[in-house]
Amino acid sequence: MSKNKRSLLIIGGGLAGISAGCYGRMNGYQTKIFEMHSIPGGCCTAWERKGYIFDQCIDWFLGTKPGNDMNRVWRELGAIQGKKISYFEHEFNRVVTPEGDRVSFYPDPDGLETHLRQIAPEDAELIKEFTDGIRLFSKNPNFPFLKPDPLWNLLDKIKNYSGLLPFIRAIIKYVNIPIVEYANRFKNPVLRQALPFIFQQKNYDFPLLPYFYNLAAMNIRNAGYPEGGSLGLAKSIEKRYLDLGGAIEYGKRVKKVLTEKDQAVGVELEDGSKHYADIIISAIDGRTAIFDLLEAKYTDATIRRLYQALTTKDTEKVKIYEGFVLLFLGLDRDLSREPSSTTYLLKDASGITGVLQNSIVVRHYCHHEPSFAPPGHSVMAVFYYSEYDCWKKLYDSDRESYQKEKESTAQTIIEHLEGYYPGIKGQIKAMDISTPVTAERYTGNYKGTVMAWVPFGDTDDYVKPLINKYRMQLPGLSNFYMCGHWLSTGALVRAAASGRFVIQFICKKDRRRFKVSLAQQEGIGSIASPTEVGRL
Repeated sequence: MSKNKRSLLIIGGGLAGISAGCYGRMNGYQTKIFEMHSIPGGCCTAWERKGYIFDQCIDWFLGTKPGNDMNRVWRELGAIQGKKISYFEHEFNRVVTPEGDRVSFYPDPDGLETHLRQIAPEDAELIKEFTDGIRLFSKNPNFPFLKPDPLWNLLDKIKNYSGLLPFIRAIIKYVNIPIVEYANRFKNPVLRQALPFIFQQKNYDFPLLPYFYNLAAMNIRNAGYPEGGSLGLAKSIEKRYLDLGGAIEYGKRVKKVLTEKDQAVGVELEDGSKHYADIIISAIDGRTAIFDLLEAKYTDATIRRLYQALTTKDTEKVKIYEGFVLLFLGLDRDLSREPSSTTYLLKDASGITGVLQNSIVVRHYCHHEPSFAPPGHSVMAVFYYSEYDCWKKLYDSDRESYQKEKESTAQTIIEHLEGYYPGIKGQIKAMDISTPVTAERYTGNYKGTVMAWVPFGDTDDYVKPLINKYRMQLPGLSNFYMCGHWLSTGALVRAAASGRFVIQFICKKDRRRFKVSLAQQEGIGSIASPTEVGRL
């Protein structure tokens, strides 16, 4: 095949996979995606139950404000054009302690400072420091998302670093202070409890920096909730990909990457069929790709240590996000007067299987996407980070007991909810519950992890150098690339950008000038109707 007709096969139709497909088509490659599910999006998905849409992914969506790299990526992918964006005008998240104390976290730093000082006047100095961080990052620093570091030239370095100069002192200072450590500096016991739960669940390894940045992004409307939610986002990017001339086949699980003389040449599907291309891109679970599809033939000591730590736990430095249990309720109840997100810290979490933080997060969509429920009704999503092994053991040994455990956990959570929302037990019209095992089955993600590696901390010491060294490839194997959460350390925009990055590396190797275009607004902003939504 001539160089001008080079072909790509992409394993996985999640956001990274369809992003890679879009950028591949923009640069003249013939592309085909194999996706094991019946819909695009991977973890960025939703499904329908009895007239209610259950959306499992987007909490807040970065890159909604024009003028930054994240927004540019989304507009190239046709993700947000023509869509209404709902913003966090009031509270982002409320934290309720077991004693009933309430702390509201507002994106607006002035409102947040006033509220926190009313709760803890003794901590006025720390509160001012925290809200000043939000004020600083509300000046909208542009973190680079358009080109991978190894491809930066001198001009890129000057542009990217100079744009961050006003923030460098804060970045250096706050990137090394964990949120849990910072919370413990507060004298007020309520704030000490609540602060680590700003992002709904506690993120032990997160430093202060992402809290400043994300709350600031909400404050300046660079973060919100896109019309159509998670599956609507995925389907918009799928439409962009198909409009560019790409092909995607659903219900196709890849079981093996075909190699010849240390070159990837194709894939073999579960049905036994073989498909060939010049370049293979894996946009699926990293461990599955390296150790199953390629039988661990192309690794080095760092890669082996990184991934084997997932099963042997031989180092505390390598950490992944836990999976979660997610209970959806379709309710004959209007929740529009409630905050869109509340974390309840529980005094007694017994009966909630696998719960890791003695807390549950309650979300609803009345403010963001009222079409997810009939008029006057609401969708409530309750989730918590969960152990995986307890669910997997039940699923493998006794499916009936596994199902009963799911139902028992759901009822325990509903009993808790009845204390916060009296009468809710009699208002449930639809219900579904998923576990980390559910996520693993439908997305292929190892142990149902939410976003793969936990960013920051020591994980970056492993992942980023590997990307820089191998340029999203594996040692000893030509024409095989990887993208997605396992190479981007979480977040939707990072996954989407990884699809851009991998095509840039491929273009560089093929001596092609990397080209992009913006999606046209018309026809890109449609959202998924209930009949289009997949079922778990």
